[in-house]
Amino acid sequence: MREGELSDFVMVIEIGRVKVTSSTASGKQVLLAIRGPGDLLGEFSAIDTRVRSATVVALSSVTAKVLSGTDFRAILTNNGRAAFSLLRMIVNRAREADAQRLEYGAYTVTERIARLLLDYAGRYGQTDADRVIITLPLTQTELAHAAGASREAVAKTLRRLRDLGAVRTGRRRIELLRPQVLAEVAEGLPSVYSDADEPRRSL
Repeated sequence: MREGELSDFVMVIEIGRVKVTSSTASGKQVLLAIRGPGDLLGEFSAIDTRVRSATVVALSSVTAKVLSGTDFRAILTNNGRAAFSLLRMIVNRAREADAQRLEYGAYTVTERIARLLLDYAGRYGQTDADRVIITLPLTQTELAHAAGASREAVAKTLRRLRDLGAVRTGRRRIELLRPQVLAEVAEGLPSVYSDADEPRRSL
């Protein structure tokens, strides 16, 4: 699925994960969400028959069921339970979007990245001994898109988090070594800032 294209089929992911992105008027990419097994994709265009509002790209091998827009609309028209389930899903995603907008305004780049890593660890992490491995193969650029920051700011923040012993990074790999430290950074508790952030001034 590509932003701006005209198509109305929907997909339900069975295996694998995808990223959902959109572009601003200036061309900047924004990572809107990560979707996985059980998630529905493309429902907006299937309902209003308008162009796609986002691009969907596989992060791994993906198996999905595909349903035409005509069949999808028939299910919603004839099955009240299915229509209500879709409504609940849309409401949940709207709440996620509201929370994301709040974070962009309320937290520094460092704090947003720390919160993002904790969220990904909770959703996609695998515990191995005393560490949590985030299984999403995301690049620093993709993390920047998700955090609403520049790639340079993400690189500086990850370097500072490594210096704190909070994370260990590799190519498309992030391990959480001290989640509590990361949680403190996420809430702005210690005096830890990347070069991309300005320290808070007391009021």
